[in-house]
Formats: sequence, structure tokens, C-alpha cells
Amino acid sequence: MEASEIVGKLLPLLFNMMGPIALIPAFAGMTAGMDSETRKAVARRASLLSLAALAIAVFLGAGVLQGWGISKGSLILTAGIIMTLGVLKSMLFAQVKEAGSQAAPKQPKDLAVSPLAFPTIVTPQAVAVLIIFIAYFPALEAKLAIFAVAVVIMTINFGAMHAAHWFMAKIGMVPLLVLGAVFGVLQVALGVEMISDGLRELGKV
Repeated sequence: MEASEIVGKLLPLLFNMMGPIALIPAFAGMTAGMDSETRKAVARRASLLSLAALAIAVFLGAGVLQGWGISKGSLILTAGIIMTLGVLKSMLFAQVKEAGSQAAPKQPKDLAVSPLAFPTIVTPQAVAVLIIFIAYFPALEAKLAIFAVAVVIMTINFGAMHAAHWFMAKIGMVPLLVLGAVFGVLQVALGVEMISDGLRELGKV
């Protein structure tokens, strides 16, 4: 598969799993009591930490798993389960998450690490998909293309964090809720498809 094809397949997946739809309201809520400069510092720190984590996933993650002898079928099945459960959890327990967001605020540096960079931006689903792509396309050119997609998504996220408070004040949650529901259903369908593919792959062994 050419690098352009990899980008075309991976970009919408990562946009769904770690893009601005969920990040905008999350960042606005987490930084509600901060001034503009502090918010920018939090966004910058979270973006750099997220990129570092994604680089580790792309350039080291799949190799470690393959070194343990984990098959591609097992990787696909695991990613499908993580994707499906992740979306179902966010849908079923949305009110619980919202209530939990009212907890005592953290220091900006700590907030940028958790829960902003991990797991709000760098979700388990996104890491699983990155590792699967690397397992199937281990060449350096493919790895660079995959990491480039991650950089594009993080650039979008960085801009989204800068505009998050304006967006929530002027536009609000409704468009994000609609988009989140649509992408959530698509992600569940993709997760189920990956579970099916993983089981078929394991059946060949």
C-alpha cells in the first residue's frame, strides 16, 4: 500500500478517535478558570506530550509486541475490542464523566499530562489503531507517513484547544453532540468489523 493510501485510510480514523470533536468541550471544561496565557501553555504542553507518546507508539510499539510473538490476528481482535468498548463506555457513562469533571482542579502542568494528554487526546483506541497499521506496514516510509497523520491531527487539535472557549461560547455543544454520535456509531461498526477480521485471522493459524 502506498503512503498516500495509508494516509487516506488512517486520517479519518484518528480524527474520529483523538480529534477535536471530543477535545473541544473537554479542554474548555478543564481550563475554565484559567487565563488565556495559561490555557495556551496547557495546550502546548499537552500537544508535545501527546506527540511524544504517539511517536513511541509508531516507532517502538509494534516492534515490542511482535518481539513478544503476538500475532496480527490478536492485534486486530484486541484493537476491535478496545474501540468498541471505548465508544460504548463514553456513550453509556457520559453523565458520570460529566459529573466527574467537577472534581477539584489540578495544577496546569499536571492537567496537561492527565487527563488532557492521557487519555483525552491520546486514547487507547488511537494507539491500538496506530500499532495495527505499523504491524501491517513496517517499512520506514510507511511509519513516517503514519506519524505524519498523527502530526496533522495534533496540529488540528492544537488549533481546536486555542479556539475551544470561543467555540463553546458562540456555537455550543449541539454540533459536537451530533458529530460525536455519528462518528461513535461508525467507530462501533468498525470495531465490530475488526473483531470479526481478527477472529478470521486467528482461524487461519
